Formats: sequence, C-alpha cells, structure tokens
Amino acid sequence: MANQYPQPAWSGPGPLTPPEAVKRAVVFIFSAAALAIVYGVVDGLTAHNTVFYSYSSSPSGTTVHQANSLASGIVAGIIQCLLWLWMAWKVKAGRGWARVLSTVFFGIFCVGLLVGLIGAVAHSDAILVFLITLVEWGLGLAAILALWRPESTQFFAAARQAKLATAYVPPYPSVPYPGQQAPGYPPSQQYGQPPQYGQPPQYGQPPQYGQSPQDAGPQQPPS
Repeated sequence: MANQYPQPAWSGPGPLTPPEAVKRAVVFIFSAAALAIVYGVVDGLTAHNTVFYSYSSSPSGTTVHQANSLASGIVAGIIQCLLWLWMAWKVKAGRGWARVLSTVFFGIFCVGLLVGLIGAVAHSDAILVFLITLVEWGLGLAAILALWRPESTQFFAAARQAKLATAYVPPYPSVPYPGQQAPGYPPSQQYGQPPQYGQPPQYGQPPQYGQSPQDAGPQQPPS
C-alpha cells in the first residue's frame, strides 16, 4: 500500500514554514511557560507555607520559612518557564531531538502531577497548586499530541534534510582553485579570462585570437 504521508523533499534555500500542527504546539508551549510562573508564585505562597506553619515554633521562624518558600517557588517556576521556551524555540526551528526531549520532559511532568495530587489530598491549601499543575499538564499533552502528528513528522524530516544540504553543499557561486602550474610550461588560460594580445605564440602552441597562424617548425628552403 502506498505511503499516505510521503516525506517532503527540501527543494530550495528558503526557510521552511511550520505546519498548523507545529504552530498549535508552539502556542500551547508558550501558554504552559506563562502558567509555570503562576504556578511558582502560588506554590510558594500556599503549599509550602502550610507545612512551614506546622513546624515553626516562633513568628520570626515562620517569616523566614515563608520568604524561603516563596523564593524557591518562584525559582522553580522560572526554571520550568525557561524549559518550555527552549522547547518552543527548537521545535519551531524543526529540530527533531526537541520533539523527543519534550516528550521526555512531559513524562517527568506526569510524575510531578501525581506528587501534586498526593499533596492536594494531604493538605487542602495545595488544591489550587494542583489545579494549576493540571492545566499546565493539559497544555503539555496537547502540545505533544500536535508534535507527533504526521504533518509535524514531515516538517521535522524536511528540516533535517535542509540542514544536511546546507552543511554539505558549497556556497554559490564557487570559483575553482586554479592550482599550481607545472614548471617549464606556460600558464593555462582560466575560464572567463580574455585572450592575451601582443604576445608571440609559444612553440607548439596554437595561435591566439587575432594572430596569424605560424608553423610549428622552421621553414625549409625550396630546392
């Protein structure tokens, strides 16, 4: 049976246009990146504070733990946001390894979703964090499904072919290197150079343009 989705061929130096599936995946990834910042702030203000209040013995200790938890939540959100943005950049550029790495990151995120569910069951204040994580997980799932569609696979294959062609094809126009001439012989005329005028023809060489033909050897006197 013929292949329903033939692999496209890269036919020119122009940039590749991502298909609609890849564009939707990039939009989902950008949305998840923005939501990661919200997750970091909310996680620092709610879930961590509940645990630290339970084990703090003084108001000053509670304040220190609250500041530390907020800072750690924001840092975690920034790291997630940068990872999402990095994947969006490479996916839009047609890097096939970015699609595979995004799938690996999403698998790790699934484990984090289960941890968030356990935290929401144990502490009621962590329910909001779990809901934000669930929405972020849904955006990641939609992006992964879009990245593994047949038209996305064609786009990544064409981008890889274009990258290989750019790496191995010499730039145009290319001028051949004339090389070193052998000693004792006149230099050969290069392509695109005009004929030389006013120089006597070399022995055994054909006459140049505009010169009368000469015999290859000395003239014999008539007998």
